[in-house]
Amino acid sequence: MARASEKQFDVADVYAEALFELAREHGRIDQVRSELEEVVSLLRSTPEAAAYLDSPAIDVDQRGKLLERWFRGRLCDEVLNTLLVINRNGRTGLLEPLLRCYVLRQEAAAGQTEALAVSAVPLEEDQRRAVVETVRALSGKEPLVEYRVEPEIIGGLVLRIGDMLYDNSVRRQLHELHRRLHERGAAGVGIQSAV
Repeated sequence: MARASEKQFDVADVYAEALFELAREHGRIDQVRSELEEVVSLLRSTPEAAAYLDSPAIDVDQRGKLLERWFRGRLCDEVLNTLLVINRNGRTGLLEPLLRCYVLRQEAAAGQTEALAVSAVPLEEDQRRAVVETVRALSGKEPLVEYRVEPEIIGGLVLRIGDMLYDNSVRRQLHELHRRLHERGAAGVGIQSAV
């Protein structure tokens, strides 16, 4: 399945909002998430099924009947009906973004926020606690932190909280230093050529 664009996420979020409200109304928030995860997992592990659902050569009605056959009795009505609506609107390629948007809505409703902490080496436990406290202070929400090691940042930490990016990596600092030196060098060359 291809990586979703920002526009696809915007469209998927409309479906996610409606699905989340239905799930909340029927007390099935966790069940709906679990079932969406199963559907996306199935499509990831079965490329033929994903290709079939995304194929413009397949008639919408035929694809709807197949969804009914595959999932009726296996998924709650909220999830299956959402899949059928997405199919009717020609948006079956939005299943992964739908899951992502649903998860974000679920976390927001629970007062949680996702964060990504990238370091050059694995963080010690006390450093991880400091990251959690920093995210909590900056976001005002309970953090769900994913830790990733990327040696190419050289040192420091890159922290992403939602749309906010805090880049205190050595790589960024070196890049900034290089940019400033280049600007000064260019300004110096300009002065020398004028003399």
